[in-house]
Amino acid sequence: MEFIRIKNPLIVGEFALDPSKKVLISIVAYEFPKGIPARFYIGLIPAIGLSKQLASFDIQSKIRLVDPTNIAGYCNGWEKKRSQVKDIAAEFLDDHGVDFFFDEAESISDGALEVLRELGEELISATDDKVIDVVRRISDSGRKHGGELGAKNSLLYMAAHPFSWLDLYNPLIWPKSHASEDWQFVNLMSRPESRFTEVRKFLCMRRPDLRGKIDPIDLYMKVCDTPCYIPLKEEPTLADLTNHGYDWCYKRYFELRDRSGNHKRVFQDFEVLMSFLGIRYVKLRGKSVKQKGQK
Repeated sequence: MEFIRIKNPLIVGEFALDPSKKVLISIVAYEFPKGIPARFYIGLIPAIGLSKQLASFDIQSKIRLVDPTNIAGYCNGWEKKRSQVKDIAAEFLDDHGVDFFFDEAESISDGALEVLRELGEELISATDDKVIDVVRRISDSGRKHGGELGAKNSLLYMAAHPFSWLDLYNPLIWPKSHASEDWQFVNLMSRPESRFTEVRKFLCMRRPDLRGKIDPIDLYMKVCDTPCYIPLKEEPTLADLTNHGYDWCYKRYFELRDRSGNHKRVFQDFEVLMSFLGIRYVKLRGKSVKQKGQK
């Protein structure tokens, strides 16, 4: 059977799928300690759109919501708390009639740490210039926020990525396994995730013993260049969206948009979100206006 070519307005490029197989669409959805941005839902929309598009070709699909909280929390020293993301994402996806499930990283154990540290050592020994650059930049970021411990934990965080995106498998790190016979796998990622893609490719090459039979297709979204689950300074939260509504949040995003490239991008993402939901809004013009007391 011939493959079909898929092109989606919120996904970069074109890709081919086997129409005789079902599709598992992986996206990341979890909660940072600083809260959930009002634009959070924009990260779910490309997966919803792709799922419905595949249905038009009579291809069954399921959305896999990747939750790395246990690993991210350990590496960043976050306090454990109950996340709202599952309830919020489930309600939104239910409203749009798509099939989905949550796939959560295992709690960190001594065995998991041993595997991740081994992979971290592989990263340190890399001779490929791209991998060296990525490891240096991410380690420097970890050191900036958490000293030498932060730099060491950044290696663990990098090493965990091939498991979350299904390149590698170990039940100590990601407990759920996925049968490959009747399925094909699509990863929908924000474009900043491309730096971790280099890490994943390298570790897959160095550790074939951890490889499964899954060979996922990596795709980048045209939204979420600032990941939808990471709140920017002073941006509206999901609580603001609940309490004040879409128009209020839209105006707030507009006011903040000139602060940085990230603020401009999240404002544009919020416009896409409102358009997807069919919410009418007046397109604002001109310079952003500083609110009273704003620096």
